[in-house]
Amino acid sequence: MTSFFRPTRRAGMLALAAAFGWPLAAAAQDYPTRPVQLIVPFAPGGAIDQMARAVGAALGRELGQPIVIENKPGAGGNIGAEQVARAAPTGYTLLVGTSATHGVNPSLYARMPYDAVKDFVPVAHWGSVPNVLAVNASSSIRSVEDLVAQAKREPGKLTYGSAGNGTSLHLAGELFKQAAKVDLVHVPYRGGAPASLDLLAGNITMMFDTVAVSLPNLRAGKTRALAVAAPARHFALPDVPTFAEKGYPSVVSATWAGVFAPAGTPAAVVQKLEDANRRALEDPAVAEVMRKTGVQVEFRGSRDFTAYVASEIALWGNIIRSNNIRAD
Repeated sequence: MTSFFRPTRRAGMLALAAAFGWPLAAAAQDYPTRPVQLIVPFAPGGAIDQMARAVGAALGRELGQPIVIENKPGAGGNIGAEQVARAAPTGYTLLVGTSATHGVNPSLYARMPYDAVKDFVPVAHWGSVPNVLAVNASSSIRSVEDLVAQAKREPGKLTYGSAGNGTSLHLAGELFKQAAKVDLVHVPYRGGAPASLDLLAGNITMMFDTVAVSLPNLRAGKTRALAVAAPARHFALPDVPTFAEKGYPSVVSATWAGVFAPAGTPAAVVQKLEDANRRALEDPAVAEVMRKTGVQVEFRGSRDFTAYVASEIALWGNIIRSNNIRAD
């Protein structure tokens, strides 16, 4: 269904509610009275899924109703996001939205099955896993300063790998190129694992990857971290500087996640969900899972999360358009 029909459908739902006298306000006050479905738009077992299951369990305790996790992977998260965009705005179908579904995808895909802004209400931001820039441990490049100096001496020679065109790893590289004003060659792979193997083999100069994925090779001394693309140092890499410390404050790139509801969800329901998510993130069991997956917990309520989503769409939209990037 195209975006032309989405507002009509949403308006139709609300009109039906009014026509049949459904007590939306009363329902919002009593919410929730039955299980809540939480759509994860990625496959089971990944970092986003682990995060969702941990927070979902705590969220269920806070709300007094089970949170039913349903994985709907495909199209970079767009399939699951579309399902929630089309759901009734009652608070019983929610989305684990991410930096893909509500940051990159709106500009990366020529045709989107949903409007990331108009079709959703951001409820609560959970946290993020920042990207880290690493080189092979045997590389003569030992710092961001070394990298920039060499890239300027030899423009177009240094290479960086990624998990494919339009992935967060690719876009992090383009963001750094823009900030440092250097000419680096992008080498896309079909996934992060083969790119990482080529980094270990010395076939590419460098690679951005999430802290969580990068840690084993960093700790084994096979790779060397140059900088973390985050506002503050990461708890797992306390000795690794941020790009801001190296003079590039705009280089902030992370995989983030949070809860979204369909547009039109009553404000009282959104507020209940926001409060419950805030408390869920304070649960020690949730904190442990977040730490194990490399997530820096950072709660944002609905208003702040809405502003953050808008800034992410603008940031990555600029990078994607200026480099004419399209999904493979």
